[in-house]
Amino acid sequence: MSKINVSIDCVVFGYDADLKLKVLLITKKENPTDSNDTKIHVALPGDLIKVNEDVDPAAKRILNSLTNINNIFLKRFDIFTDPNRISKLDDLKWLKNFRKNPNERVITIGYLSLINISEFKPIPSSFAHEVIWMPLNQIPELTFDHNKIIDSALNYLQNELDYKMSSCLLPENFSIPQLQKLHEEVLNKKLDSRNFRKNILRKGVLVKTKNKSKSGRTGKPATLYKFNEN
Repeated sequence: MSKINVSIDCVVFGYDADLKLKVLLITKKENPTDSNDTKIHVALPGDLIKVNEDVDPAAKRILNSLTNINNIFLKRFDIFTDPNRISKLDDLKWLKNFRKNPNERVITIGYLSLINISEFKPIPSSFAHEVIWMPLNQIPELTFDHNKIIDSALNYLQNELDYKMSSCLLPENFSIPQLQKLHEEVLNKKLDSRNFRKNILRKGVLVKTKNKSKSGRTGKPATLYKFNEN
């Protein structure tokens, strides 16, 4: 019976000043030891867990080792068990450069992370060649089943988006239009501005600050809010 490996793949959603929801991806050379090899694989940050590791510490280690990002929101959202998830020929060719038995089955645990892009500067490390932020609507075909994993993570975020999650993506002080745009990006649909403002203020989760934004929709400074810590 062949060995079954367990890996972790991290879907890091980021949000920044251009009000676009993005995903953090890494690029990997197919053969890092060959300076003439230009074949690049694009993937989620992920790797196998160690024999003596629990999964939560492993997720933090793997994300940090590949992107230099640490101390962020991380949550398990799904597990991917398809026996054929690493069966594509290009993927197997790449795996031969890193694993003794590239054909062994791999079950992966998906972790969701949310960050405000302006607060972090990812740096490629380990076998990652480059770290890139990619808008959701521009994600190319990724290695293994990573496109499916992103879809699953987005579906989870759409169903579970709350104020704690929103606070990870937004700056400390934000306008209601910024918060609305975040919800529109996640839900992939337009929301009525008047109803959104009325509903969000009625829930009592926002606290008005004394700060103003210079980019109000009508040209006037927009009032900035922060989340109620209670």
